[in-house]
Amino acid sequence: MSHSTYAVVSEPLPPNGLEGWPPERCLLWDTGEPYLYLRITDDRRALIGGYDEPFVGARARDRKLPAKAAALQRRFRQLFPRIAFEPAMAWTGTFAVTADGLPFFGQHPEVPRAWFALGFGGNGITFSMIAAEIIRTALLGDADPDADLFGFDRAIV
Repeated sequence: MSHSTYAVVSEPLPPNGLEGWPPERCLLWDTGEPYLYLRITDDRRALIGGYDEPFVGARARDRKLPAKAAALQRRFRQLFPRIAFEPAMAWTGTFAVTADGLPFFGQHPEVPRAWFALGFGGNGITFSMIAAEIIRTALLGDADPDADLFGFDRAIV
């Protein structure tokens, strides 16, 4: 299944421009439907993304960008009314999700000398760390207790 996703990033914020943001410039993730994520970039921009929906075509996805970007900006201002969010850029894209919602990590039987981390859907920030740990553990010759959850041979209903 494929999805369209949307994001907006602000102009750089002043040094004192993060009033109300949690400490350590942490990533915020609302797992509701549709999901939403927010973070601060290294150059002090606020980024908000999400509001995903099923992909129906590139033209339809692209036509929705202005309305989705406006909705994301409104939501940011609701959550952080003291942060001056001046949009710099908005974008949209398409990603796929596996039938069980989990990515594939590890070796594929048909390509035994390669390691894969595929099918993250919209959760690359979360799953990339899990993939790195599973693959590193395997390369060190140890077994990771979670590796089978993400293996190519798992049963997908």
